[in-house]
Amino acid sequence: MDGLVVDGAKSVFKFICSRIITVSKYEENVVELREEYANLTTKKMAIEEDVTLAKLEEKVPKPQVYEWLSKVSRAEDDVRSVLETADQYANGRDSKMMHRWAVAKKLNAVRELNSVSFDSVAPERSSPMKAVVEMAVPPLVGQGPASDLKQLLEILNRDDVRRIAVWGKGGIGKTTLVKNLNNELRVSSQNSFDIVIWVQGSSSVDLNTIQSQIAKRIHLKVDPGDTTHVIASRILRRLKLRRKTLLILDDVWEKIDLDAVGVPSWDPCCTILLTTRSREVCRDMAVDVPFQLNLMNEEDAWNLFVQSAGPVLDSNCIESAARKIVAGFNGLPLAIKTLGNSMRDRPQIQLWQNAHLMWRCSSPLFKNIEKEIFGTLATSYYSLPRKILKQCFLFCSLYPASCSIDVGELIQCWVSDGLINENQSVEKAYYDGVASVEYLKDSCLLDHDSEGTVKMHDIFRDLAILLSQSQELSYGFHTQSDHPFYQMPNKFSKRVSFVRCGIKKLPEFPVYSQLTVLFLQGNPIQKIPDGFFYNLISLRVLNLSDTRITSLPQSFLCLCELRSLFLRNCSIKNLPSLDSLCKLLVLDLSSTRIKALPKGFGCLHSLRQLNLSGTPVLNKIVAGSISGLSSLETLDMSFSSYNWNPKTDADQKATFDELLSLEHLSVLQIRLDSVKCLESASFWLKKLTRFNIQISPWSHDSNHHVLKHNEKRLVLRGVDLLQEDLRDLLHNTSSLSVLTCVGMNRRHLLSLSSLISLTISNCNDITRLISKERSSKEMFPNLQHLVLDHLRSLETIVEGIIPRGKCLKNLTTIQVLDCPMLKGVVSYSMLRHVKKLEEIKVSGCENMSCIIESGEHTETLPNLRVLEISNMVNLRSICVGTSVCPVLQQIKVFHCSRLKNLPLSISKACSLKKIEGDIKWWNSLIWDDDEIKNFFQQHFQSCPGENCTRKRKYK
Repeated sequence: MDGLVVDGAKSVFKFICSRIITVSKYEENVVELREEYANLTTKKMAIEEDVTLAKLEEKVPKPQVYEWLSKVSRAEDDVRSVLETADQYANGRDSKMMHRWAVAKKLNAVRELNSVSFDSVAPERSSPMKAVVEMAVPPLVGQGPASDLKQLLEILNRDDVRRIAVWGKGGIGKTTLVKNLNNELRVSSQNSFDIVIWVQGSSSVDLNTIQSQIAKRIHLKVDPGDTTHVIASRILRRLKLRRKTLLILDDVWEKIDLDAVGVPSWDPCCTILLTTRSREVCRDMAVDVPFQLNLMNEEDAWNLFVQSAGPVLDSNCIESAARKIVAGFNGLPLAIKTLGNSMRDRPQIQLWQNAHLMWRCSSPLFKNIEKEIFGTLATSYYSLPRKILKQCFLFCSLYPASCSIDVGELIQCWVSDGLINENQSVEKAYYDGVASVEYLKDSCLLDHDSEGTVKMHDIFRDLAILLSQSQELSYGFHTQSDHPFYQMPNKFSKRVSFVRCGIKKLPEFPVYSQLTVLFLQGNPIQKIPDGFFYNLISLRVLNLSDTRITSLPQSFLCLCELRSLFLRNCSIKNLPSLDSLCKLLVLDLSSTRIKALPKGFGCLHSLRQLNLSGTPVLNKIVAGSISGLSSLETLDMSFSSYNWNPKTDADQKATFDELLSLEHLSVLQIRLDSVKCLESASFWLKKLTRFNIQISPWSHDSNHHVLKHNEKRLVLRGVDLLQEDLRDLLHNTSSLSVLTCVGMNRRHLLSLSSLISLTISNCNDITRLISKERSSKEMFPNLQHLVLDHLRSLETIVEGIIPRGKCLKNLTTIQVLDCPMLKGVVSYSMLRHVKKLEEIKVSGCENMSCIIESGEHTETLPNLRVLEISNMVNLRSICVGTSVCPVLQQIKVFHCSRLKNLPLSISKACSLKKIEGDIKWWNSLIWDDDEIKNFFQQHFQSCPGENCTRKRKYK
């Protein structure tokens, strides 16, 4: 007990002594406290900076760090107060004992805080996974891209869509759109994806690269020895744990095996969105929705250029020149933006006036253009799988900028130039050519134009010209089309184009031993020098169309390798003997003033395609000239005045029998006076894969018509249907036009099972198309298109009840024009038969009061998409009810003042896209309530009636 007391006393004594010593060193303690406090402040700032950096790296700082910072903050306040008091005592006032104890106490506390150290402020571990990682991308400019983004978001929200492809040509803005979509998903409250994974592709990306990008995004650790199969299994397990995943594959050039990657691509938990330049990739990847991006419209293109070029455009004189530059880019965003950036802060008007020429000439001012624009677009060219396809693309640059290129003629040139095998039928070669055209279109290197034609975007044409001039290419293309000046090509040139260069007099060409293609069309050339062709003996394609030549020189006969000769729309009247052109495949003499085919014409045994259409003075074809063309497959003599029915054989002219002798003939366009030539040609007609035969006593055609695939078209004009034997001809016809004929009301055409299209015009004796006396189950079973035009006596299309069967079951379009006695288009009895009807167009039927006589039926035309009506003064209703047309997309109404209701309801309007009409008519419509009117108001587009005149399809 005594020992414990002694020990306790010693401890208390020692504590008191230490405190006395500490208090006695007051001055030293204040100095040391200031130093420790300064060190602590510095240390605190360093650790706070480390915490900030850790947060930026999405790391979570340790709790101990936050606890230490909190203690430091509290200690700082106390220390500052103690030091302020120490300063007061230092100015003449004696320090109190309690303050001396406080200094000593705070010094010990600050020493303790300074002694704490951290290896790191945050542990090295994965940060929480964000649903969407924001991407750096410029905002979308213009209404078009904004609309594309909206549509894409709507598609993503569809439950029936698993794979989507955004596709289009290089530089059109696919990646920009999808990056903006990614960022929109980050902030959208409607985003239903747990995670959005972005994978950057390229023309050379491989499976390992794709897997590594996905693994990094989902925090999946991959060991160096893991095989792609092992990684795929682990990715699959990880992704299937999530409710919904969006995988974005940017810049896809070829099919990616998503199963091999490990992506559950067909599982409802995963949606795939890819961008590509190739429509073929969309097919190979089995996408549900191929979303094609179109070129910018004029307004959006200008707005993008303004954003890129900046305030320099505020000058009016510069704006005028700039708008011309932008128009030249035809809405390609990459080119617009790149040139806009190049012209930023360049106020010199001279630069703007010549910019459209200077950047194409590789001016130093635009040194970045070739790399940024052509470097990007050239990838599409180099990715073409075959050398022949590359040459086919470059060949298109021989045509002028913005030129509409006829696909048939283009393929003829490819065949003649050896790009397609010429040792096959015209039809087979055409299919091969179409396959190449479609591949180039799918690769976005060619654009669809009108039917049967394509276009090359001006920037891609510039690319083709640049590529053809590069040292590494030896295809020998030389083009200066549409230039008011020209330079002679070098001696190694193989394909030369001087289209529309204003050439009046042809220069002397040196020896061009390799030249195979020469385009001279569209030049005001009046005469070809006598020896012009002696130096061009390898020529295979020669185009002299739309020139003013009246004859060919004698040197022309030395072109023994010539395969295609185009003389379309020339002033040529006579041809020399062509018997030396033994390899000629194509001869186009359309729209010329040629009077007779030359002697020896029948020696062209290799000739496969002959175009003599539009030859109004052709009156002599020597007997044997046609029958000698033993390889002929295609003959076009539409719009020709040659009479195949000579009254006498005294002139020894070619007769129709020579056509019957052509074993390989498969495509024929011709006019005949009567059907008598064909009375014994039933078997021959069946051999033709396509024909356009016009039977008319008149020596001219009324309209040009491009034959569609396998179309067998017959036009009867001014024919007495009861006097002619048309049975065999009609049964071989797929498209029939009966124009200004008599006997129509008594002619039975209803059982023509081959008929797909039927037009009846100006036949005033017809009162009904289908009468109850002649009705049957098999009437017009395959008819798809029906046109009834100027039939004054037509009272009804279908009379009475039609027996159930195949009658009219494939009808998709019906057009009725100027039939004053007709009361309706689709009768009550027709409704159950025309379920495939998609378009109804009616005009000028002055007594018609109702278009569809639906009665009490509902949803009776389930596929009707388009309804156009005009000049119907007594029309009061389209149909009874509001649900007869559930998928109606487009309505046009002009000059129908008594029509007060539309067959529309909000519940059935999900597919409606546009209503067109004049504003006065729209304002006169009667609606059940304002809600319905306001709903459909958003689809209405005002269009004055005088600007929407009716277009006649047939005359």
